[in-house]
Amino acid sequence: MDFKHLKDIRKSKNMTLATLGEKTGYTASFLSQIERGLNRPSIEALRKICDVLEIEVASLLASHNDVNHSSGIETYNGYKIFREPKETLYQPWQSSATYYHTLFNMPIHSENMIVSKIIIDAHSSSSGQLISHNLSEINYIISGKAAIDLTGEMQTLYEGDAIYLEPFTNHNVKNQTDEPLILFTLQF
Repeated sequence: MDFKHLKDIRKSKNMTLATLGEKTGYTASFLSQIERGLNRPSIEALRKICDVLEIEVASLLASHNDVNHSSGIETYNGYKIFREPKETLYQPWQSSATYYHTLFNMPIHSENMIVSKIIIDAHSSSSGQLISHNLSEINYIISGKAAIDLTGEMQTLYEGDAIYLEPFTNHNVKNQTDEPLILFTLQF
């Protein structure tokens, strides 16, 4: 995934790397590495960057040839339909065999909600380490068996099980089986 177009978006908003860094909590050096394609941000880092730049995470995950994802939203009286975006497959950790397929990404009042299908290859994990973020998260097991590391406490989830994680809960979703693990994840 190439995030080099982030620089164009940032510059179009007359924002320096230092300003973006102040608003996201990341260093200008880290942000510059992302813009130059030398580093891959986590979904949480992307969300923070997108919030500041006032763009949708899905717009960064899409290929440059895709239609604008906002055009994939059909608004009616009292509801919205989200058409599946094309090519929103993202692998945030180069050394990990985990793939995020953003199903839809939409603003909810003043917050953002990200819905993803995550595929974790056999004998791999979602991030390779415990992570936490400022979002609530629900993981629903579509297929496979998940071993959820919650700072040393392991919970096993099977197909049809779900787990709700409060913001800032350290977690790592592991697949310790020979088959892929598929999750439906909602972050809000």
